[in-house]
Amino acid sequence: MLSYSFLLDRLPDAGELGRAAAEIFKVNPAGVHVGRLYEDAGGPPATVSVTYLDLDGGDFGWRVDMGGDDTVTDPGEAATAGALARRFGVRVLLPTNDSDEWWRLITADEDRLVAVDLDELDEDRYVLTGA
Repeated sequence: MLSYSFLLDRLPDAGELGRAAAEIFKVNPAGVHVGRLYEDAGGPPATVSVTYLDLDGGDFGWRVDMGGDDTVTDPGEAATAGALARRFGVRVLLPTNDSDEWWRLITADEDRLVAVDLDELDEDRYVLTGA
């Protein structure tokens, strides 16, 4: 079962996000559910579920979670983030296992490590330091 969590600098239209998920995971669009995290009843069982939550400020104001049932195995998290970045022109931030400070930034044109402001991170805001 696949489960990914991304931070985005802006949220694409929910309908477009659902269509993108169907294409990325190669599933029938009718099997994709998109809704706001914690406020959405979830609807009928979905092959792919996409939930989103607005965050309190920072450079990355949205969290998007994507999950799939046991039939969904590809693509991986970074490839999915790259597909979203290219399709919507968004910046996607992924955690690394190395430290709280260094994160993986994926855009339509690049994939690199960036530092986030640890003081802002303590307040649950994701702000790049420029380092």
